[in-house]
Amino acid sequence: MAKWLYSWLLVGAVSYALGMLAPLLILELGGTVLEVSLASLTYYASLTAGSIIWGWAADVVPRRRPPVIASAAGLALTPTAMALSGSIPGIIAWYAVGAFLYAALVVYLNLLVVETTDRGQWSENARRGFIYLVTGSAVGTALGLPSVALSGALPGLLRYAELSTAAGAAGAAILYAFVREPPMTLERRALLSFPNVFISRLTSLPLIFLSVPRLFDLKALGKRIRRIPGSELSVLTLANALFSASAQMFFTVYIPYEESVGLSEAQVLISYLYMSTVNALAAALLADELRRPSYRLASRGMGIRALGMLAAAAFSTFTVGPDALYATMLSFTFIAFAYTIITVTMNALLYASMVPGTRGRSLGAYSTAGSLSFMIGSLVSGLIVRSFGYQLDFFASAATVMVAAAVVELYYGSSGSTAESIEVY
Repeated sequence: MAKWLYSWLLVGAVSYALGMLAPLLILELGGTVLEVSLASLTYYASLTAGSIIWGWAADVVPRRRPPVIASAAGLALTPTAMALSGSIPGIIAWYAVGAFLYAALVVYLNLLVVETTDRGQWSENARRGFIYLVTGSAVGTALGLPSVALSGALPGLLRYAELSTAAGAAGAAILYAFVREPPMTLERRALLSFPNVFISRLTSLPLIFLSVPRLFDLKALGKRIRRIPGSELSVLTLANALFSASAQMFFTVYIPYEESVGLSEAQVLISYLYMSTVNALAAALLADELRRPSYRLASRGMGIRALGMLAAAAFSTFTVGPDALYATMLSFTFIAFAYTIITVTMNALLYASMVPGTRGRSLGAYSTAGSLSFMIGSLVSGLIVRSFGYQLDFFASAATVMVAAAVVELYYGSSGSTAESIEVY
């Protein structure tokens, strides 16, 4: 196994810590749920731009080591820079910078799996990289728990940011020590030839642009979606867009919700550490089940996720203080357990649906629809909460993912799944 793969754990830790720090810092500075929504929207806009720009750079510049080390070092610095910014616009700006640099690492590190390791190791390396990344989310949350619990709000969050920077610096050091220039570089299109590497890449960042998306592609996709039941790709694009929007509608405002019912920063971190741990355990325990995914896994996973969101909507009407923490952990059990099932299965179905010769355009439309859904979900959640409250937002999140499950079930229930012949890991 390539030793630099261990860096995935620390990259995941820094990336997840950024996602925790941004809303906590905004709220600590007196920000509102709308400003948290704006931060999330900006993050995904930057992530999309980074996916396009770094993907293009990886194709035209035959170097891997300099951009990998530079982006890892830059990502490591962003938590502390964000905490020291002292203003909500500064927090949002550094959050966007972190997204842009994370996109670079995902692009280059997945290419290095193919370029620097033996073909017989690709499947195992892709699997390990994904598990390390998921485990890193738990590490990224755990880093902040002692400092926030012992030091109070702003001092604790600054210490959390510094520890995240230290973890990111360790990841950058691992990459500096073990990443070497490959004997031959490949274009990112090469990932399409290997389903296990492709699925791992899309799971770590659900956006792949082989070219700049064109308005024509989106219009054509929209026409196909309006004719559902239509092509398999159209169905998956719609289902993924609904799933992505649902996730953002729920999680963008969940930290503000937790603080609104009296949970401390430490209790917020405990709930997310629990969710990250469940997610990591599910990824490890379900590895064999997910080797040959089917559409039923995706639709049932979405049903489980909807159940967790409905539980959150119900509990939000009467739980406060410690009871809200217990209710959150119950909801997160369903939501986190379902995440790996849904993402791996949907990405396998996507790979099976793409017709050779049109994959670039298909991925561009798929990724653009997903990106827009992330941004729309982020914005809509803040608007719903401001006008109608958290309960309606959580209910709308559950309803959206239930529609996604229905789309998958209705289409594949009549046509069958083409992904059963694909071995993921």
